[in-house]
Amino acid sequence: MTDPALGAALEAAAPATLLPDRAQARREYLADQAEVADVLDLGGGTFLALLRADERILVVPGRVDEHGLGRDPGVASGLLAGTHGAFTVELFDRGIPKGDAVGIDVDQSNDSVILGDAMVKWQIDAVPSPAPERLRALVGSGLTPDLRALVTWTGPDAVTRAVLSAALHLPGAEDGWTWAVELLRSHARGEAVDALAPFAELGRMTARMHGLLSGLGVSTWSAERVKELRLQCVGHQDKACEEIDGAEGDRLRARRERLRSVLDALTAVESTPVIDIHGDLHIGQVLQTAYGSEYAFVDFDGNPVLDPDQRMERQPAARDVAGMLASIDHVARVVNHRTPGVDADVVLAWIPLAQGGFLGAYRETLAATGHSGLLDERLLPALLIDQEMREFLYAARHLPHWRYVPDAVITAMFPEEE
Repeated sequence: MTDPALGAALEAAAPATLLPDRAQARREYLADQAEVADVLDLGGGTFLALLRADERILVVPGRVDEHGLGRDPGVASGLLAGTHGAFTVELFDRGIPKGDAVGIDVDQSNDSVILGDAMVKWQIDAVPSPAPERLRALVGSGLTPDLRALVTWTGPDAVTRAVLSAALHLPGAEDGWTWAVELLRSHARGEAVDALAPFAELGRMTARMHGLLSGLGVSTWSAERVKELRLQCVGHQDKACEEIDGAEGDRLRARRERLRSVLDALTAVESTPVIDIHGDLHIGQVLQTAYGSEYAFVDFDGNPVLDPDQRMERQPAARDVAGMLASIDHVARVVNHRTPGVDADVVLAWIPLAQGGFLGAYRETLAATGHSGLLDERLLPALLIDQEMREFLYAARHLPHWRYVPDAVITAMFPEEE
């Protein structure tokens, strides 16, 4: 039950003042006032509030003290396991320790802080998310940082929304856009590094992940649903051809029919299995620990460009596989583009070797664990192209210089015709 004074103070506050101080957190229009959807009293003047502002439900961890009411993500340490009204708090292992919250500025989609040895991720908006169920399915697998806490909220509409997740903090860990790029640079310089073994290991990990997630259920897409997938891919291609200008756009449009013929092959797929997948698997979602020999998958919220309902849907395992195969290629394009004096031929020769190591290890591990049927390889060519079309669209809308990456990939896939 909401304390009347706290409820009045929350509703009197401008919603933007209760959000993290980042431009991306405030990118959408917010009303001047919000109404309280629910509050969980954490004791000692601390609370977890959900505020309804227009169509958004904002997550506000905070406290009231002599300075007034304010946001405080550190109140996560006061969470107690159990069902508290519409809130469900699950604690794992040692839970979330007390301590001063240290902000993580690089996370622009959530409000992430470090509390003791836990990385705490507060949602900015409470939305349906596939992450809680998928993270539960992977507990104890070693594929993700050890889970510490999950908080969800089930509203009057009976929809369950993610509020918080917390996992073991891995000091010194680097994501793949750092460790993989540096590894390939070292290889291209002739240093004595193994630039292939990590990607075979990622193949094994991805297969194990899919096997465990298939335990949540395996569904089937009909031919009609696969045709819908084709239409989505075609839509991405058409938009990319419209939005990418310059020489990159010219090269893309020159290959339009050849790209379309690959997408059209999806019409021959009569059915395909679908499972819960990572949904946004790329090298940036792979942490390498400070020890340099262990890896962990992170960020199971799904593709951020999709709406929450779409992120919840089961997808072909080939979507994750295509995402990682494309990402391996992208690592090489980044190295060649950003490393003066590097031997470009050595870097390009690495691409099929690393991709082959990933895919071979993935197939072998699926077979060894009795899950070979999860990967429908007929989808891979179309999904690889779709990934590059989405990269083009991301570049056109958010990061213009990134267009060199999908441009290099597509022109290599489809060389100039005589």
